[in-house]
Amino acid sequence: MRDIPPFVVDPDDIGVLQEWAAAGTVGAAVARRARIVLGSADGRGSTALAAELGCSPQTVLTWRERYRAEGLAGLQDAPRPGRPVSVDPAAVVERTLRVPPPRLRAPRWSSRLLGAELGVSNVAVAKVWRSWGISPLDGGLVRLATDPPLDRPLAGVAGIHIDAADRVLAVIATDRPGSLPLRDRPRLGARLDDLDHGGAVNAAGLAHLLHRLDAVPGERIRLLVDRATPELARVERRGGRIHVAPAGLAWARFVRVAVVLAGSTEHGAASVAALRRAVVEHTPGRPLRWVAPDPIVVEGGPVDPAREP
Repeated sequence: MRDIPPFVVDPDDIGVLQEWAAAGTVGAAVARRARIVLGSADGRGSTALAAELGCSPQTVLTWRERYRAEGLAGLQDAPRPGRPVSVDPAAVVERTLRVPPPRLRAPRWSSRLLGAELGVSNVAVAKVWRSWGISPLDGGLVRLATDPPLDRPLAGVAGIHIDAADRVLAVIATDRPGSLPLRDRPRLGARLDDLDHGGAVNAAGLAHLLHRLDAVPGERIRLLVDRATPELARVERRGGRIHVAPAGLAWARFVRVAVVLAGSTEHGAASVAALRRAVVEHTPGRPLRWVAPDPIVVEGGPVDPAREP
């Protein structure tokens, strides 16, 4: 007699399936599919489930296999022919930065959970995460796939320098997670992608930024860069960290995520708003250099990146 492998359900999916099975937020068809998956996970056979749910054994087998292949997204109704579901990367990133709702009983997003929440496949969600260089952590935080990875909460933006040679965003790390809801966090938008620095180089501007950052405790400084250079080594000598963009990923992409995270506290939001004004007012054809003018409040007291040592 051939052994039948047990039907396994991802633990992250159970809460969603239980909610769907109650038919409170989905149609009757999706609710029955959720009951098929949950019943199969409990070890019930296809014939018994079919009799209980009023469908054919083949229907039970179909939705079992659909879940195995596609996860939660496979249980939802397929789109109409000629109208494929489009995946909005910005929506995926934005939802990733929100804490999963209590009904999901999950501390962090999985690709299957988020795909089901947005009505797209888990494969599409994972693709967006890779293209933005992020992976979800507990509490609506993310890990930036830099070298080394950046997975500490951010308290604010301390400065930026962009010219033909260097792209550097200085952020302040903290051990205390942010507290503001995402809708209150200032955005930088796509302007970092569109900046025109005219091919100019300003080594003195980079040196000035690093000099101002000397006022910040070294272990709190994190530099997000597109390449490591000897000029930046002073940050590591003081205990800070340099996080280099992964190969093939645009520097501005993961910086935009970092900026949103840095704006998750009241003072961090103010620093991001000031940075946004600096970017909007930037003169095309010139390097961009900006340093936060006000102290950044972090756990343990304020630091002032603009104070001369």
